[in-house]
Amino acid sequence: MAEHLRIINPPQPRRASGLVLTETATNILRSVKLVADEPGTLTMVAGIPGVGKSETLVRYVQNNPEAIKMDIVADEGKVWDLAAAFMELFDMGTPNNRRMREERQRITEAIGADRVVIFDEAQYLANYNPRGGFNFDAYEWVRAMAEEGSFSVVFCGDLSLADTIGSVPLLRRRMVRPVVIRSVPKGDVVTFAEARGVTDATITDALAAVAKRHGGLADVKRTLDHAAKRAGDRRISAADGKAALQYLGLSIPGGRQCRTRPKPKPHCLNRFWH
Repeated sequence: MAEHLRIINPPQPRRASGLVLTETATNILRSVKLVADEPGTLTMVAGIPGVGKSETLVRYVQNNPEAIKMDIVADEGKVWDLAAAFMELFDMGTPNNRRMREERQRITEAIGADRVVIFDEAQYLANYNPRGGFNFDAYEWVRAMAEEGSFSVVFCGDLSLADTIGSVPLLRRRMVRPVVIRSVPKGDVVTFAEARGVTDATITDALAAVAKRHGGLADVKRTLDHAAKRAGDRRISAADGKAALQYLGLSIPGGRQCRTRPKPKPHCLNRFWH
């Protein structure tokens, strides 16, 4: 299963082409830099889909060749899976399930001090326990390695990650400047649109409304891409933006936005992060 824990490791990381430094991206990078400057610390980036979390962290890896980024897949975030992924990265063979403490020490030494290790989709490190509830052994395993090896950790995921870490006092107390993003700021949409040469308030207001739905900046990008094709060599107009929204099914006749989806119920543990 370890092969599904995809590791982004230089020199050939996935390219974060066209990343726009929005307010949210800048905020995320500030927290990552903070833990990078304090080896052995942890931080969290939790937010709704489509705000640029992963793209921002990919860009960080590109600009910091010693950083490691691991993508966690559902049901494959157990301690053994993590150990196997790290040992594959460092050509250390396969972990011995009976000697996980020794394997953890070996992996810690292989990672080395002063590096940043990023776990994307880190909500999947919470594993369901058939006897009831979830266990958080993988988080504790990573925390112990980071403190022993003096490297920094970034847990990135959806809003359920904030609930998970918020429910474990040992982890919550160790979070340095956690970032929790519950909506796409309109300023992010404006910055993203301006990077495409779009400043018309009519368009940016409509795009901001679209971003509030579940697509986030991904829907904004899709809309602007289609509007640019329609505009051709000329500047994107409000009519181009409206046509793109209608074509993509993000608006209804008359200029009104599509009926918004029901707001998700608040997470029961969100009280830990304000």
